[in-house]
Amino acid sequence: MPTRLYLRDEVANQPGAPMGTAATDSDGQHVGAQRLICLTMSLDKGGSAGRRAWDEAQGAASHRDFVGMWISPALASQTLGAGQTFSLAYTLGEDGPTDGHCYPRSFVYLWRPGMGWVATLCAASAASRDTWGRDEVSDTMMWRRLDFPGLGFDIEARLRDRIVAEIWVRIDGEPTQPSSADIRFNGGTDDYDDGEVVASDAASFLEYSGDLILAQEVTMNSANILVGARDLRVDGANVGALDGGATVTYEPTHIEHTVDQRMGVQRVDKVAERMTITANLKEAALENLRIAWGQPATALSTAGTKTTLHVGGAGAVTEHALVLTGKAPGTNMTRTITCHKAVAIETSAHSYTKDGATVYPVTFVLVEDPTQGEGFKYMTIEDDEGQFAFA
Repeated sequence: MPTRLYLRDEVANQPGAPMGTAATDSDGQHVGAQRLICLTMSLDKGGSAGRRAWDEAQGAASHRDFVGMWISPALASQTLGAGQTFSLAYTLGEDGPTDGHCYPRSFVYLWRPGMGWVATLCAASAASRDTWGRDEVSDTMMWRRLDFPGLGFDIEARLRDRIVAEIWVRIDGEPTQPSSADIRFNGGTDDYDDGEVVASDAASFLEYSGDLILAQEVTMNSANILVGARDLRVDGANVGALDGGATVTYEPTHIEHTVDQRMGVQRVDKVAERMTITANLKEAALENLRIAWGQPATALSTAGTKTTLHVGGAGAVTEHALVLTGKAPGTNMTRTITCHKAVAIETSAHSYTKDGATVYPVTFVLVEDPTQGEGFKYMTIEDDEGQFAFA
């Protein structure tokens, strides 16, 4: 399906956007300084009509004028295939005696940040920098569609490449009286026939015969920034206050296969994966110390007002179910991380000092749950409606 990008009356904000022509034509400089301001193209039409006007002095020698340039949104990586075509349609007109000497010309090319011109898109040869011409225009606003030759071979576009369209005119002869001309863009209707007299708000555009894939522009939504504490439950019981939140880590292990006959990596296999959750339990209850040290539930006992934790000598490990909750992206959303099986591992020490709270650091390694399906064995992460609140 053809892709149409409309010429807009908006200055491009692309860093390093072209500030001059990449074509081989020489600029007669009758248009004015605005000809060097790069404008934009987009999938959407502009509003009120834009205009680039210029004057021709009486007796001016034959020359070419660089009227203006437009740059597309960033492209995704893709191939502009051999045989595909580009077209540029816009209105052009003259005011005053011109002796029929005004001809539209255009130059379209692939532009790369930091490099500029990469390949020409308005000629069969990607290396050519000639502009493409058309028949002369009359002294009224006339629709001109310039259908360029098909690409002679595939052209590879990289991520964030862009297309630039330059519009030129060729003035032949020497006018006997001063005259002026202008090009119109933005606006409404774009279904005119080539050579048809048009309204002043006709929408000009660049069209590609195939599906032109644009890069996904990065946008920022402050509601997606996650800041705030989390709640951790172990085996259904909330461990209370945390110090420094909780850290969830995923560590895959890969093997890269190489062979003597090739220079690069030929295949990558994932051979292991490890997930951990780390937290500092700030409430110094013996139940939290039991969890941090990986002791079984039977190691903790209560008799009257006395609570006792027995430590050491048990060879079996204790598996826990973990649930970590907190804010999710969006408004009034909660994220819930459910870990099916986890075991407290690594050295865990705590100190008693007069100038700091006692915390129990704990690291859980997640264990595969054989009752879960392939790809579901460690955890689930769910974002759902409901404002997060501490338990």
